[in-house]
Amino acid sequence: MAEVKIGESVNGSTPLWRYMSLDKFINLLETDSLYFAPLESYNKSDPFEGYIPKKAFELYGKVFAPEVELLKKEYERFEAFCSEKGINPPELQKMKDGIEGFGEKTKNTYKLLNKRIAVNCWHANEVESEAMWKLYSDNGKGIAIKTSIPSIVDALEYYDQKALVQVGAVKYMDFNDSRIDGRECMTDGHLSPLLKRSSFSHENEVRLFIVPPLDMKKLYSGKVEPQVININALKVIDAVYISPFAGEPYTSSVKAICEKYSIPHTSVHESVLLNGHEELLNSIVAW
Repeated sequence: MAEVKIGESVNGSTPLWRYMSLDKFINLLETDSLYFAPLESYNKSDPFEGYIPKKAFELYGKVFAPEVELLKKEYERFEAFCSEKGINPPELQKMKDGIEGFGEKTKNTYKLLNKRIAVNCWHANEVESEAMWKLYSDNGKGIAIKTSIPSIVDALEYYDQKALVQVGAVKYMDFNDSRIDGRECMTDGHLSPLLKRSSFSHENEVRLFIVPPLDMKKLYSGKVEPQVININALKVIDAVYISPFAGEPYTSSVKAICEKYSIPHTSVHESVLLNGHEELLNSIVAW
């Protein structure tokens, strides 16, 4: 069965929500699988995915600084030797090009390693989110799956498969804040993919993520692929909510689909996010 590792950053008692269009909901029920998108696929919606704050990058760079300094000293000794002998071997230029290109190669390697991490995203909240409905519904039509950490673990462990799925709460930060302590950037022992800019804090995200096995031979030539993990859909669904912005026949269609896939009718709810305001007025005439 899949191994599931829950990070200390996750509040296991907070409900998790995944807002989606109806076609994605049907795909989940039909395939019994979760789609994990590589961070690279978010390049248009948030090109900072997989990146870390400037302060953390500076600390990251210090790891390579001694190696670069050593290479520079070796080059200087070799250059002095060649000058003394009056020679200019091609190896000297190759060595110089290698040192000058080390920074660019380091940046490219970082992107290749981190952009391949694949994530499946959930919204942590005690209640429905109006913002999430609008962001992830299709013209007001959409559903939301409500679940919990125990349900996710149970659903992932249902199938016999080799996979390590890690779960962590995203930390939101100002990536350019010079006051950040590098240690603040760590979440459950990770930098990427559990850091995002403060501008996205409304997502209040908990992420399931997979770090694909590293094949150095294909690192620079292989295509970044999404990951698909088997999951028992019925076990992961604690409840289904229908968008408050949807009407008939959409609502009835969703209920019919839920019935077809054996989701109990008691677990299917029409959102009441926009209801109940008039009832509040009853409090003013409570005498």
